[in-house]
Amino acid sequence: MSSPRRFSWVVLRKHVPVFDAEEKEQEDKIMAKASKDWGNIENGSWILDQFSLDAHLVEPPELSTLSVRAKIETQERGFGCVLDSVVENYLVMTLVFGDRWYGLVYDAAKNSLSLLPATMDSFEGYDFASRVDSVPFFFLRPPAVLPRDDGSYDLFNLGFRFATRDRVLQGSSGIIFRWWSHAAGKKWTKQEARFSPHTQVPRQPAYKVDAAFTFKGKVFWADLMLGAIVCDMPSTRTTTSEDEDHVELDFIHLPQECQGRDFSRSYPKDRRTMGPVGDSIKLISIVTISGDNPRDNTPPADVVLRSWTLSPDLRSWTRDQDMELPLPLLWQSEVYKRERLPQAMPQCPVLKADEDGVLYLLLGDYYLDWERRARLCREIECVISIDMRTKSLLSCSHRPIKDGLPAPAPWEEVQPSKDFHPDIPSLVAAKFCANHTGWSHCLLHKEKKNRLI
Repeated sequence: MSSPRRFSWVVLRKHVPVFDAEEKEQEDKIMAKASKDWGNIENGSWILDQFSLDAHLVEPPELSTLSVRAKIETQERGFGCVLDSVVENYLVMTLVFGDRWYGLVYDAAKNSLSLLPATMDSFEGYDFASRVDSVPFFFLRPPAVLPRDDGSYDLFNLGFRFATRDRVLQGSSGIIFRWWSHAAGKKWTKQEARFSPHTQVPRQPAYKVDAAFTFKGKVFWADLMLGAIVCDMPSTRTTTSEDEDHVELDFIHLPQECQGRDFSRSYPKDRRTMGPVGDSIKLISIVTISGDNPRDNTPPADVVLRSWTLSPDLRSWTRDQDMELPLPLLWQSEVYKRERLPQAMPQCPVLKADEDGVLYLLLGDYYLDWERRARLCREIECVISIDMRTKSLLSCSHRPIKDGLPAPAPWEEVQPSKDFHPDIPSLVAAKFCANHTGWSHCLLHKEKKNRLI
């Protein structure tokens, strides 16, 4: 009888660095024995043989890193990888190889790696906002992921035919693209989608997906400045008929106190997050005491973390009064002082989907270098976990945030501030199955567990 699967949480950076094939140590090759599937992709087996996907996995809040190992000649063809979506044990990535794009899905429970055709390559006749056209078709990324009880998964992408070139949702029609891992033929299918007549959609142009997820039979594509497009789960039929029934889209606006705030100089993903936690959907926002968006010159002492819960009917938000956390209250805790953490503004909040109130945050003493157009860190940057209900610091990382990234080339300019990496990493939380990735007796036990209370 097989042993039950044990899942553990990790916090990952979305950027997937590329190493030369000979640079990585053997202990990081925990995905090397992953089974591989490339469906009907021409030369799919050869493509998967040109690289390997590895991970350096450590106990949160230490920052784990996915990485790719590829030979120099492979990199010279043009090679890159970005982590798009994470749901439970599924990691969904975009792989760029030469002039082609592919989907890449790693299933940590099965230790399997699947190569998928890019959605935009599967349907002809659409302008994916890549060239001038009278009525552009705009493709939204990243995909939402739906794990199923039978071990399969679905991916959902959304695109819009805009009525005008300013890309306003009002009056536009959509298409939902669906990939089911167990479908015969391994193809993307599509289904028409449109907003119901009574739906009030935002008037601002250029909708952007900051978070995509599934929850209780619905799919969400959230723009953290505007709200979320939501629909019932599209049909599981594999037909691509043009006359099949359409999917009805709805729109969930952000709480009134989150609307109309100026995020022009600090994109909302640095300050907000949305996603399922337990049996509800949560919205977290880092704001000033007056409810405004913090700016670079905002005193951190004026900043507060706030939480909202979406009602079961998806029509209203309720402020979680017991989870409001002023930064000074966190700073004044004995644990925070003992760790000698800076009194700096946290960024990039990440929800822990199985523990309400627990949040991962990036903490750094950052400043802007306008000449190089980069954010740099003066002294320290780390990942912390907090409990918004108890107003306490749970843990903090002690490894440098740039661990797991390639060292700068000799000809590159040495970064100031103790060589900290200049780009603030985007973070996601994920589950990995210890039985399949080698965690049981390997990486996790090598790192100090920094639980503080």
